[in-house]
Amino acid sequence: MTHCSCKISNEFKSFADVENYLNKLGMFHMELGLERMENAKFLLGLRFPCPIFHVVGTNGKGSTATFLHSIALSYGYRAGIFTSPHFVTPLERIKMNDRLLPKAAWASLIAEATGAVPDLTYFELLTVISVMAFMYSEPDVLVYEAGLGAKNDATTVIPASIVVFTPIALDHTDLLGGSIENIAEDKSYAIREGVKAVVSAPQDESVEKILKERAKALNIPYYTMSCVSELPACIKVFHKDGLQYELGLKGEHQYVNAQTALLAWHVFCDLYHKPLEVKALAEGLSSAFIAGRFQQVSAKNEMPALILDGAHNAHSLQSLVSALKTEEIVPSALVFSCLKDKNPVRLVEMIENYLHENHLTVPVYITEIQDNERAMKAEELEKLFSIPVTKFTNLKELMQKLPDLVTNKENPCVIFGSLYLLSEFYALYPEKLQLSY
Repeated sequence: MTHCSCKISNEFKSFADVENYLNKLGMFHMELGLERMENAKFLLGLRFPCPIFHVVGTNGKGSTATFLHSIALSYGYRAGIFTSPHFVTPLERIKMNDRLLPKAAWASLIAEATGAVPDLTYFELLTVISVMAFMYSEPDVLVYEAGLGAKNDATTVIPASIVVFTPIALDHTDLLGGSIENIAEDKSYAIREGVKAVVSAPQDESVEKILKERAKALNIPYYTMSCVSELPACIKVFHKDGLQYELGLKGEHQYVNAQTALLAWHVFCDLYHKPLEVKALAEGLSSAFIAGRFQQVSAKNEMPALILDGAHNAHSLQSLVSALKTEEIVPSALVFSCLKDKNPVRLVEMIENYLHENHLTVPVYITEIQDNERAMKAEELEKLFSIPVTKFTNLKELMQKLPDLVTNKENPCVIFGSLYLLSEFYALYPEKLQLSY
């Protein structure tokens, strides 16, 4: 085993070697089953020295996880977070105290992990590396965002203290099942032996029934806002007409995510005999940040103001539209592209409805996501619109011309439609990711 580890170690002399290895594994290659993760847990002696939030669901996972991590930091805790996917580099997925894991550490950890368990998939390997990194970091609390599901998701091997469910909806039906009940059944496996509590955002009735039944079968307390009595005001009163927290993540839908995070934190404090600190809660919610979630970028030099949003399906596009209305923002232009398997007909219909209902005649620019077989061709996308649009072959060309195309520099140009489109934007402007090393 030592010889194997040394041999592998020689393959990872730099972070570039790590990226090359991960690229060979393939980000979207999956092999069902948790045997490899259980094997890694045993062979690498993975330890989990602190309470862990496991955030599972369809919509709002990243936001809810980020709110929890931000609250933990505001409490002065050493806190780690594992999220997915990433925009430009896998470095984005593992953060300790809101700082990235150093590149040199990645090379060392991946050598050790692959030396012991050489058959891990891309997501499994990153999950294992995160655990190894956090083991050495002496955290007070960890937040893990699940991948696609739970039954076969690598993060489910991690012994969570509190499982947090965000709204569950139809997505990845090819992998998780064709009905919302199938998907809820898969994700319900996050409720497992050793979990101390389950917290859930509001769910469809059929979904809540499945989650509650599994929690009950394992004798694990199940909490929602509607079933918890005698909540402190700082947790319970959370709406526009009551006690209002300022949220770092904008949009009405973020109130659901923030409320879920607050309830989960309340349960955490109750379980571990920690005080509820209203000032820390407020600071944590207001300082939360995720690149590409209604991210507002001020006008600078010749570049107009921007809003960057990974609205890639009907649900997230509706959230974007609602956020624009709530914030009373009138865009100067729209930049859009999407994938073929994300119902582009429906997305285009929603864009045109938004413009029509708000009596807007702003220019719409469409572009093509590069090097992606699932991407809509610009010509095909153009045909779906009933209004005039201007097409560009790639985002780089569009961004170069944008200062001349958009005359109103203060009203933001909204770039949206796919996380892959935002990945191309951040590759051009990496400083907008706001990463700390």
